[in-house]
Amino acid sequence: MHEKRNFVLVLIFAVVTIWASIAWMASGPIGQGDGGIWTQRVISLTLVLGLGGFLVRALWFTDRLQDQLAEAVGTIYYEADGVCFMPLVRLDSSGAAELRLYYQNRFENPAHAVVHLRPTGDCFSVRHGGEDIHIAFTCGGGDFGVIHQPIRVPANLRGEVVDLELAATSRYPRSHGGRLRSHEGMPCGTVRVDWAGAAFRLGVHETSDEVELTDPVRIHLALPRAIRQRGSESMQWRQEQLFAGVLIA
Repeated sequence: MHEKRNFVLVLIFAVVTIWASIAWMASGPIGQGDGGIWTQRVISLTLVLGLGGFLVRALWFTDRLQDQLAEAVGTIYYEADGVCFMPLVRLDSSGAAELRLYYQNRFENPAHAVVHLRPTGDCFSVRHGGEDIHIAFTCGGGDFGVIHQPIRVPANLRGEVVDLELAATSRYPRSHGGRLRSHEGMPCGTVRVDWAGAAFRLGVHETSDEVELTDPVRIHLALPRAIRQRGSESMQWRQEQLFAGVLIA
């Protein structure tokens, strides 16, 4: 986000450091020197300390990317070891309901992620109704995006709030890499995934409640009141990249 600025500041810092070194070391003994030399010493040292402190903060403590997820859903969201996310129910352009999973990768390397939703009572359905919803996706380094999954909402649940258990996990095949965003999401428990023994199966799947969840959290999803009834149109999920974090040439 500030790479060009930081590069220019590093160059200026190098020049000022050389100037300070000459002013302090190459103009005679430190205890000697006329007023002009001492002016240069004080100014150059002040610039070295000021720029050095700013660069330390900029390079090590300032986020390299904006927190787009917070801008989209607010500052309260969940995280699975570097992949942040928040599920919501919204209306699509036709007025029908869809489950949206907004996600964001806090690190510079790509990640695989799984988010598992388990209804605790009456709930919307993806295809057959009543089953757990298992969302598996990949996201590039620093990416921000959203997964759209059409859902069917029973008439008696429209305008109501449904409760679900939530657990998630992630894996970085090439390690996390550098951190791009510092804001961490809330823990949400984990779901067991066989990363090594099975191919990673992308998509939104309805599964049984036999999938093991460890320390899941309970979330509440508000359902819109005015929802267009879905007919026979496709219930296919789609992933939308809203911001590309790390561009690979």
